[in-house]
Amino acid sequence: MSQSPFDIELDDITLARARRGDLSACETIFRKFQRPSYSVAYRICQCPELSQEVTQEAFITAFGRIRQFRGDSPFWGWLRRVVVNHTISALRRMPNQAETEFQDYHAGTDAPQEKMGLAMDLEAALGMLGAEDRAVVWLHDVEGYNHQEIGDLFGKSESYSKTRLSRARSKLRELLEAPLQRESAGGVLI
Repeated sequence: MSQSPFDIELDDITLARARRGDLSACETIFRKFQRPSYSVAYRICQCPELSQEVTQEAFITAFGRIRQFRGDSPFWGWLRRVVVNHTISALRRMPNQAETEFQDYHAGTDAPQEKMGLAMDLEAALGMLGAEDRAVVWLHDVEGYNHQEIGDLFGKSESYSKTRLSRARSKLRELLEAPLQRESAGGVLI
């Protein structure tokens, strides 16, 4: 798995000061981790306003519970878990979203733009998934959570995570193959 954007060094002195309630230390931590926190929240919920709100709530919680951080793992892992938990909670409170229309960004050449086109296709396809399916895909495939951890986050079983991931991947495959089928048929939908 690639390095997490949360994998940011935090010196022990800053952490100790934050544990004592030093606002300057808390601000330092916020400035270091705000972007990756927002990014994870946005990737899961796909809503800028909600992502901003979730990020703020997560930091308030983290600073309120920073004394509970035992230090037996990196601080960034603990903070990431707080952000993910807040994002999942926010998704549970949201009404079911209507699916958005898929936009075809698929590049037709075998050039560097092809990779960008595929990434844009994937981004658009992820946006079409339901919030929980998108969250399961992101947490499993990008953040590296296992099925048991994902099930626990949603208050469900391990099989819930496996089933949601399988269905979401099938839907993604279907969405990503549709532009290719139209392209091979000369623009006619197959």
